[in-house]
Amino acid sequence: MPSEKRKVYTVGPEREIKALSEISTLAQENKPGNRTFEEILTRLGEVIDYRSASLYLYSRKTGKLEEACTVGRKVDLIGFVNFEMGNGISAWVAKHKRPVLLSNLRKSKGGTHTKSFLSVPIISLGEIKGVINLAHDEPDSYKKSDTDVVAIAASIIALLAERIAYGEFLAEKELEIDNLKNKIGTAETHGFSKGGPDGPDSDSSVLGWKIANSLAIISGNAQFLSMTMKNSGSSVMKRLKAIDKEAANIIAVTRGAIPPSHGAGNSAGHAIRLPSSVPIERKPVSTSK
Repeated sequence: MPSEKRKVYTVGPEREIKALSEISTLAQENKPGNRTFEEILTRLGEVIDYRSASLYLYSRKTGKLEEACTVGRKVDLIGFVNFEMGNGISAWVAKHKRPVLLSNLRKSKGGTHTKSFLSVPIISLGEIKGVINLAHDEPDSYKKSDTDVVAIAASIIALLAERIAYGEFLAEKELEIDNLKNKIGTAETHGFSKGGPDGPDSDSSVLGWKIANSLAIISGNAQFLSMTMKNSGSSVMKRLKAIDKEAANIIAVTRGAIPPSHGAGNSAGHAIRLPSSVPIERKPVSTSK
């Protein structure tokens, strides 16, 4: 936990295991968010002393690290240096996926002196999910075993990061389906159900084929996630099933409305037929850039 005066920690393996177990329970029983992350950093501070602790999570939208939570005053070194994923040592650790332990610094900011600094990457399946930073105003506050403990906590936090990513993915797919519904409604209004005013090769007919093809991919991804996330919460599975069902419904509507053949996307003029069943993409859906 943050401290103004030096604390001497004599924590044994049993206490470390207990703290990590409590962190695991927090991750399983709570929704990802500032309060949960703050509780995790607090539990970590019961076995590793720090004056400040910061958690950064990788944003696949920006390709940068974004601050998720800080306990105490935020500390990051060489913040004036730009790296691929942001500024400072945190971005360097994220890029190289390696921890950094500094024991005798002379950094001073606003009357606060940072003498010890520990930065550990959060990694899941080889992909960077974020970074945890710990800082102290006393030299030699951290040792190699502290890096190991933080790394275990980081692996637990990675699960929360995955849940956030899956939630964002589901929200995006739900938005795509809503947009496709609107496009179908617009196309039907302009004669889509009759093949369009210019026949089977009209823009509305081609649009219908593209919509059905996109929905088949979305539905396939939803089915794949359903198979690979069987142990996820009921709310996640419910949303995946809803996405699959809505996509299948719209595919059925567009298949019935599109003429049996047209030349869209086929220079030879051969018929392009919609799949009779929804294909399942066997490659896992990436939720990060």
